[in-house]
Amino acid sequence: MKKMVALMLALACTVCSAQGYIPITAEAKALIDQGHLFQTQGKYKEAFDKFSDAAKADPSSSLPLSSLASLLMGMSELMKGGDVAKVREQAEAAAQQALQKHPNDPIALEVLRGLTDGKPLPLHQPNAEAAAALHEGELLFNQRKLDEARVQYERAAALDPRYSTAWIYAGDCFYFQKNYAEAENRFRKGVEVEPLNSQGWRFLADALVAQEKIGPAEGALMSGIAAQPSQLPNWVKLNQLRTGSGFPLAPLNLVRKAKGELDTNTKTLNLSIDPSLKSLDPHTQPDAVLWLALATQQAIEDKAGREGKASATPFATEAAAWRTALAASGEASAKGGGELQDPALKTMQMLARADQLEAALLLLQYKESWRTEFETWKTEHPDGIRRFIDTYQVRP
Repeated sequence: MKKMVALMLALACTVCSAQGYIPITAEAKALIDQGHLFQTQGKYKEAFDKFSDAAKADPSSSLPLSSLASLLMGMSELMKGGDVAKVREQAEAAAQQALQKHPNDPIALEVLRGLTDGKPLPLHQPNAEAAAALHEGELLFNQRKLDEARVQYERAAALDPRYSTAWIYAGDCFYFQKNYAEAENRFRKGVEVEPLNSQGWRFLADALVAQEKIGPAEGALMSGIAAQPSQLPNWVKLNQLRTGSGFPLAPLNLVRKAKGELDTNTKTLNLSIDPSLKSLDPHTQPDAVLWLALATQQAIEDKAGREGKASATPFATEAAAWRTALAASGEASAKGGGELQDPALKTMQMLARADQLEAALLLLQYKESWRTEFETWKTEHPDGIRRFIDTYQVRP
């Protein structure tokens, strides 16, 4: 919970700083600051009330809702029993509402990533002394005692030299003070210590953009994507830079319209189908054929996994399911069913035909359980991420 709180507080401070891009009234921002302070103190009810009051004070801003979503997700990690699912649903609903107000709210995007990807980024876990120092820094930072907070963050880094987050939060103090050169220096220390710190690369890019170092900023965002492709704010910021140079990235917007799962009570396989598919012939229309084939394979592998009989790794299973589904839709098309209609499916079909299915899944649909295959792919394709983006100009 503390690790998640620190992440969300850093994101919140970034989007509200001089480089930030989420508008919010002063009254609502003050309430959010109070909520964050309560959150770092473990006073979750008080934090919930402050975020709720902030949403009322500024109904047009996404930040109160995304802050509420992050709080709910963190609370769910401390709970047990049936309430966990309910609170996670509430977190998802709040995040989705935030994105309706601001489609690129980084806190909401990170909440949704955390809810859908059950495996955390494998960052270094600090020793107790360093963690305590960073927590002291959080409390001071949230009170805008930035110099004092930075002292604690850098003390945390000294107590545990592998603790990249401490350097990144120290940089955030400088960034908030608009001292971008010193912020860049601290962010660089963080990502040098731990290159998988995707947030650190993103913060480094912000500091570089603030100094009009656009090329290096793009490189930092590429490194952030290489650290964890599912952190969408990196893609959002990269698209902003690419759009400014006349080469925007098209969002894939892949939304699964059929899902398969094992009913743990009845031991039967269930398929849940989007209403938009129910009017399509599941045997002849390529979109329906693809989604149902993908969902069926998902359900079969889910059952095998629960029984301890999984035939392959999660990524190999996903890639095989896509190959099977794409082949089935291709057969439906060949028999007169027409072409795929969903733009996202057409893009995936195009990438598969270009022998880019694995790259597309790893970059555009990444799950942390695919880490081993992703690291192997990066080793085999050292310039693969940039080449993929430059060639296909697509993002999640």
